[in-house]
Amino acid sequence: MPPMTELDKDEQFYRDTERIAFPKLDDRQLQADLAARQADLSVAKSQVKVNSALFDDVKRQLNFAETLADKRAMSSEELAKRQYAVEAAQARVDAAKAQVDAAAAQVKMIETHIERSTVRASTDGEVLQVKIHAGEFAPAGVTATPLILLGRLKPLHVRVDVDEHEAWRVNPAGKAIATVRGNANLKTPLSFVRFEPFVVPKKSLTGDSTERVDTRVLQVIYRVEDDTLPLFVGQQMDVFIEASPVQTLTAR
Repeated sequence: MPPMTELDKDEQFYRDTERIAFPKLDDRQLQADLAARQADLSVAKSQVKVNSALFDDVKRQLNFAETLADKRAMSSEELAKRQYAVEAAQARVDAAKAQVDAAAAQVKMIETHIERSTVRASTDGEVLQVKIHAGEFAPAGVTATPLILLGRLKPLHVRVDVDEHEAWRVNPAGKAIATVRGNANLKTPLSFVRFEPFVVPKKSLTGDSTERVDTRVLQVIYRVEDDTLPLFVGQQMDVFIEASPVQTLTAR
């Protein structure tokens, strides 16, 4: 089966009224193969009925011969032929049933290929960004940037960078709030989710002249509690985390 990597031009890539729609590869050849395999399955099922009818016929003939009151009315050779005919008919029925199983397996295989031709998301979410459109070529491999960016909008989470020199002051039980940049009146409480325990180099620099470019940060994940704020994925916020005074922690 040849590889198919071109998006079907008749499929709408995504719709505003749906959370997620799925691009579908060209499956016309697969649909034709499925129709042929389904026809083979129908023929195999019909053959089972034919062979079963023949088996019933020879079985009745054998039963008739075996129940004759006068055994001299039929030779032993004729009786043996009828027994062999029953065995042969039973074998043909078994073979026909095996053909049905094989044809059903072929149908299932084609249906699986058709199912795989539809690109599905691994989780529920919404389309955040699309970098490929209907009719464009989709590379069959890992790309530097994803072709489609998916995500969940509820609940939103904030990834907070805490300077490694201040990381020891962060208390999971401490209160935290986030404010929207450009409007400090838009704020929301945050709930602690987890630490990212691996300290990484800071990538988001503010441009402050006193800021060190070699700063490493501990990343802390918080959940946004107020989902009524006009927030967008990727938006930067100012986060304030409650912490005990330095001298208090030192005394402990």
